[in-house]
Amino acid sequence: MADKSDNPLDKAEDVARRILDRLGLKLDNRLAPAGQAALGARQISDLTTRIERAIEANLQTAESGSARIAPNRFRVLLTYEETSSLTPEYMEAVSKELTNTVQEYITNRRYRTPGRIEIEVSRDLFAKTTVVKADFSPDNAMPGKDPVRQAASTAPASVTPPTAKTVILTDASGNEYRLLLQSNGSPACIGRTAGNTVRINDESISRVHCSLALKPSGDVIVADLGSANGTFVNNSRLAPDEARKVTSGDLLRLGDLALTVARFL
Repeated sequence: MADKSDNPLDKAEDVARRILDRLGLKLDNRLAPAGQAALGARQISDLTTRIERAIEANLQTAESGSARIAPNRFRVLLTYEETSSLTPEYMEAVSKELTNTVQEYITNRRYRTPGRIEIEVSRDLFAKTTVVKADFSPDNAMPGKDPVRQAASTAPASVTPPTAKTVILTDASGNEYRLLLQSNGSPACIGRTAGNTVRINDESISRVHCSLALKPSGDVIVADLGSANGTFVNNSRLAPDEARKVTSGDLLRLGDLALTVARFL
């Protein structure tokens, strides 16, 4: 029987509670005035989940094959509506607490990074939804640590993996869904509610059901986001925290909806 702690949503909620507890202590220590607006547990949980997904979507392998390299710099862009009442001091505190949490996540999975982990939380006046951008920054390497220069790319020197791809999905009725993926961007989500890259109004599909991402190698991967009815690739259900490569012709099933990976552009 699976341990409750293995559930990604439970993990995210637990992390959110710990971050909010620490932020509460900082506020009590006069980081900000009493009664200041703050992010809620659901928002913090969503941020941690998005960052973890960005880590998994952008993992690289060292040439020796002995280590997996995770991105170490993240930009979290929040919408104006989410941050208009937050002070710069509070957003800086959120950045520091998320940095501590991501450090723990990367350490527990024995990933390496090319430098010091940094997370910047800021607002984007034009963003319609939260965006997480991840990249590798060897310039920030800590003294005495190998910046892992050899992990910059696992592709042959003569081949440059694409930095962006458009995935075209089709359903049985001929409807077409397009998702633009960028290797340095956050995953594109499919779900039932507004805010997803692709919104599909079907009761068998969860509010935020699954995501697709472009890895630096050029591979497109799909991951389930804790959906109620599961995400299947060619009739094989994805396990929690599993990301699987998809290619043209693959069949994705989200709840009762079947989508074909028609092609990539």
